[in-house]
Amino acid sequence: MRCGCIYWVDKMLNKSFYHLGVLIAKHPGYFIIIPVLLTMLCMTGYQQLKYQIDPEYLFSPINGEGKAERAVVEKFFKVNYTHRFNVGRITRPGRFGRVIVIPKDGDDNMLRRETFHELRHLDELIQNATVEYEGELFTYKDACARWENECFQNDILNLDYIMDDIESGELNLTFPIMFNPVTWDAHAFPVFFGGTKLTEDNIIISVPAIQLVYFVTADTKRQDAKGAEWEETFLKVVGKAEDSGLFKHISVSYFASRTLDHELEKNTRTVVPYFSSTFALMALFSVITCMMGDAVRSKPWLGLMGNISAIMATCAAFGLAMYCGIEFIGINLAAPFLMIGIGIDDTFVMLAGWRRTPAKMPVAERMGHMMSEAAVSITITSLTDLFSFWIGIISPFRSVQIFCTYSVFAVVFTFIWHITFFAACMAISGYRERHNLHAIFGCKVQAMSVAIKGESDLHFYCVYYNMA
Repeated sequence: MRCGCIYWVDKMLNKSFYHLGVLIAKHPGYFIIIPVLLTMLCMTGYQQLKYQIDPEYLFSPINGEGKAERAVVEKFFKVNYTHRFNVGRITRPGRFGRVIVIPKDGDDNMLRRETFHELRHLDELIQNATVEYEGELFTYKDACARWENECFQNDILNLDYIMDDIESGELNLTFPIMFNPVTWDAHAFPVFFGGTKLTEDNIIISVPAIQLVYFVTADTKRQDAKGAEWEETFLKVVGKAEDSGLFKHISVSYFASRTLDHELEKNTRTVVPYFSSTFALMALFSVITCMMGDAVRSKPWLGLMGNISAIMATCAAFGLAMYCGIEFIGINLAAPFLMIGIGIDDTFVMLAGWRRTPAKMPVAERMGHMMSEAAVSITITSLTDLFSFWIGIISPFRSVQIFCTYSVFAVVFTFIWHITFFAACMAISGYRERHNLHAIFGCKVQAMSVAIKGESDLHFYCVYYNMA
């Protein structure tokens, strides 16, 4: 019973694809024009692009335990950026800027007058940078996270009041906390110092690195958007100061909540230049492998059209997915490379089926037999790819879900475009072959089989004449 079912499916596919091949051979123009128009129509969906780059949204499990635990913490210990900001309550990145500063002159100790002077200068640059959002100009002091009416401060900078005493050895810094004898700030050194070297009595000997952090209010969507603009300005200001050599004694590394987003986006952009070169190499490979010694039976243009069919299908699939409101991520740019591989595989299967048909058979019948023979192979290949990506959609990671969803669209479109658009190109090539036209230039030539027969007749004539 099971074998009978498989036989019935195989027979149905062969019969359906045979009729499709005959239909395409009789009306190839429709099967070329319609896919091209549909591709152009679907590509208008790129206007609906929703580009998603949030790392937590994309790469954390949808129902991860961490999210549930965070929700409990946020319920009882909610962060209040505008009035009672407490660093210990932070459960999300929010909007912030962070700098890590190390000595530039080879000395591994930041506790020096000249380095703290430049730290103060860096702090002033960051706090006084002007940001524009929806026509409104503001600085860090206007958007900072606050305790009562005071901005969150990097009070470690107040060590500059006692730096002369620290350098001379008259005053020791005790780890992990001490009170500033001038400002009476309670300095929690582990928060700001990195790689601290201590004596046995927890006296600080040297500090190789210092970090400064700037938190921006992000309680509402508008505040979050303003914070994002401040982060952009923060990255530009600090980056410009570091790149221009403004600081002689310190080297600055900088980071913001958007830095990871930017790096992911930068990685995405690095893939784009490979599109043209990859397409060119695959097209060249396809063209060469589709060529034969016979100038009539050779089909180099079909190798190229197989690649074009896959690219058209992928573009149309992506456009339709965007019309459906599916978010787009940078990882999706790997899909065209996969689709080109699938398309080339289908191309070779269909060409092999064509070459197994008798050359004297009418083009419509050859197309029918070719499609009938290739039907099972390309259908099973496409279904296998389809199910593989379909399984990926149930992944708990949204990045995998989105990539697999776009790939499912692309596999379906690649299959349909190959059995219509590419098949129509094969039909036109079949008519060209039928009329003995050159495979590349389209001019009238003699088929190799006829040419070989002519050479044999000439050879027989020459031999007979010499014997006579």
